[in-house]
Order: sequence, then C-alpha cells, then structure tokens
Amino acid sequence: MKTEKNKKILFINPSFHVEQVPHYGLAILCAILKKNGFDTQVADYHYSDKVPEPAEIIKVFKPDVIAISAYSSEYTRANKIIDSIRRDWGNMPIVLGGPHASCYHDDLAEDTRIDYVVVGEAENIILDLISTAKREPRPAVLRGDKLPDVDRLPYPDYSTFHDVENLEIYPLMSSRGCPYNCIFCAVGVVNSRKWRPREVSSCISELKTVRTLFPKVKDVVVWDDNFTLDVNRGKKLIREYAKTGLPYRIRPANVRADRIDEELLSLLKSVGCDEVQFGVESGDEEVFNNTRKGETLDDIRRAAALVKKNNMKLFVSFIVGLPGDNIQKTLKSVKLAHELNADVCYWNMLVAYKGTSVYHYFKDKGVVLDSDIPLTRVGGDFTDIPNASSRDFTIEERKVAFKVAQILTGAMSTKGNRFFLLKNGIRYHFLDELWRLFLKKNFERYLPKFLARIVGLRRKSGPAYD
Repeated sequence: MKTEKNKKILFINPSFHVEQVPHYGLAILCAILKKNGFDTQVADYHYSDKVPEPAEIIKVFKPDVIAISAYSSEYTRANKIIDSIRRDWGNMPIVLGGPHASCYHDDLAEDTRIDYVVVGEAENIILDLISTAKREPRPAVLRGDKLPDVDRLPYPDYSTFHDVENLEIYPLMSSRGCPYNCIFCAVGVVNSRKWRPREVSSCISELKTVRTLFPKVKDVVVWDDNFTLDVNRGKKLIREYAKTGLPYRIRPANVRADRIDEELLSLLKSVGCDEVQFGVESGDEEVFNNTRKGETLDDIRRAAALVKKNNMKLFVSFIVGLPGDNIQKTLKSVKLAHELNADVCYWNMLVAYKGTSVYHYFKDKGVVLDSDIPLTRVGGDFTDIPNASSRDFTIEERKVAFKVAQILTGAMSTKGNRFFLLKNGIRYHFLDELWRLFLKKNFERYLPKFLARIVGLRRKSGPAYD
C-alpha cells in the first residue's frame, strides 16, 4: 500500500489552443510536492500540442490523484476529461482548481464526479489535500486560510511537464494580486486584491537557472497580474536583469497605461522588448469610466504616444459589451484604436464571470447565461459569443459590433469575418470600400443605421435579449 509520501499526482491543464507558455502555478505545486516526496507529471495542453492524450498518460503513469486546473473558457474540455476519468478509472480522486473553480465553486459543489474543489491559491493546502485525497460522496470545497508568502515559495519545477525539453518561452511571476477593482476582472476572485511582490533578487536568481535547465529558451514573459503597480520596483527588476548578461528578451504580458513613462520604455528596450500591450477597454468616456480602472482616456493617449515615439510596437485590447456599451459606442472604440495608431488591436467579447462586478450588474439589469461560458478563443481567433446582454445591447447587436470592430481595425484574418458578413448579405470588399471612402470620418453617425438595416436587427422582448 502506498504511503502519502510516494503518491503519484497527475496535473492536467486543458486547452483548445496552444500558447507555448507552461502553467506557472502548476509548476509551483509540483515543486512543493516533489520536495515532500511525491511524484508528479503535468499534461499542459495550453503549453504544447505534443502532449499525449490524458488516457495514455494515465495508463502509463498510474496516478493516485488527478488534479485539473481549468479556465472557464476551457471548461468544456475539462468536463470531457472528467467524464472519461470517471468512466474508465471510477475511484480515482479528482481535484478541480484554477479560475473556473474559484468563480463557480457553488455550482461545482453539486457535481458528484468531482471530489475536491479548490478556491483561490492552493500552495498552502496542497500537501494536506493530496496526502488525504480519496473518493468523496460529494465535492469538498477547500480554501486556504491565508495567502501564500510569495517569497517563501520554491522556484517552479517544470521537469515533469510533457515536452518541456522544447521550452522556448519562460514565464516569470514577479508578483501576485492586483488592488484595482476593474468591473470585468476576476483576479480578486481567483488570486487576491492584495498585491504581493517577490524580492527582485529572488526573481533574478530564478532566471539565472533557466540557461542550464532550458537551453532553448529565448523569451521571458512577466506573467504578473499587475507588473507596474509599483513602477519603480518594475524598473529595478529590469535594471538588475540587464546586469546579468542573460540573453533572453524580457516582456511584460501587460502593463497599465498610467504607469508608462520614458524611463520604463527605455529600460524595456534595453532588454530586447520591442512591444508594449495595455488594455484600453472602450473609447467611449462613459463606458470607460464605468470600468473603474482608475485611469483616464488621456492616460491611454499619452501612453500610446510614448510607445510610438520610442519606436515600439503598440498592442491594445478592447472589450465589446461593457455596461453602457452599444454599437455606436463600440465604433468610438474603433475610432480611438485608429487614433492611437496601434500595431495590433485585440477585441474581446465581454464575458461576465461569476464573482465579478459586471456579473452582478447584468444579473440585475440584463441577462447572464451561466450555463453558456463561451471559449475565449476558437482556433486562434477570438470568439464573438457573449454570455451577457441587455435590452439596450442585445446578443445579436453585440455579435455584429464585435465583428465590425475587428474588420475595421484589421484585428484578425478576414476569412471568418467575410463568411459572417456574407451570411448577412454583405460583401466584405463592399464594406471595406465603404469604410475607406466614406465612413472613416463619419462612421459614428452613419454606420450603426447601415448595419442595422443590412443585418435586420430587431429587438426582442424575451428575457434572453437575443
């Protein structure tokens, strides 16, 4: 009989698309477990498309516990994996964690296929959980009593990730948490609003181990919830990294526009970073202010101008469907994207995740389809499926606004958009010419009526507002 010290744990990160960045949180949990005598493997389908199917890994590895970390947008696949485990390995303890478990733990507590639902950060409870894990009649919902001390955690251990020998992008988490209260963001539910930075020296020491462990690494992505909250600390980390002479390009996954200045951009360029990405969310001032980001549109314009002045690529992201949004206001976002002269413009359809402020807003003033959490991305392109709507911005209107915004900013390949528009009797090149010759200067006034007439949008009185 196995003791708790030689149990085998298989971690699974389901995904419908590959981003080539391994799961930092699972690597931390592996490090904690391995240090205490457990054996781990990680099937990270978000990292690599060379990872075998779960059933193949289970047959060979023979785990005692399977732990799945899932985003809500990937839960369809996680659900299928859970089904197959229950069917083929009936008594296998199943632990579910990650953002979906944190946001939807109440719903998951009714799913008797699952044994444990972990809410929030798991580092402080993982040892006890795995040591005693067994098949439960009903899921136990577990929370840590306190947040992990990020400076006392071990470095992430990727050694048991499948296909790790081909790792080229190394994720660094130099801090956790974010104190801001953006209405659409689930960070406060998943991690914490308490910002917890690691010592800069610890981050640098971790990066010094990369060359030996992963010789193919070319880039380091700083995967923080809010890297530039303390912008001086962020600058210090970049300066200290530059002193090491390590060859990796460092790039923060995201920064706040109100923290961008000449010195930060100069430092980023000195370590090979040639791009900056930040969230804009909306070009309409009222909708923007409703997000409670703590920034202004002037902050956005100033930051964008600095990025372009420093000859760096500008990546910006917008959200379609925020409170107060509509087709006309989405077109203001399109106008702002052109004004900012962004190199890449991402459009996200609003998804109202449980626990966020925007979720409560639409529960009160509209409709939220809890059972219909759309994929964030499908086949490399962002989806146009909303899970929230209101009488003043219906599901169909949101879909049209999303597609048009993508086309008018060149946000994605036109193949899928052309198909969408052709279904509604619009030829893509006609719309393109319309934009180029006439609507570019007048689209806020004319395009909403034009689209409504072509697509035949009609408001419906049913509760789904679809």
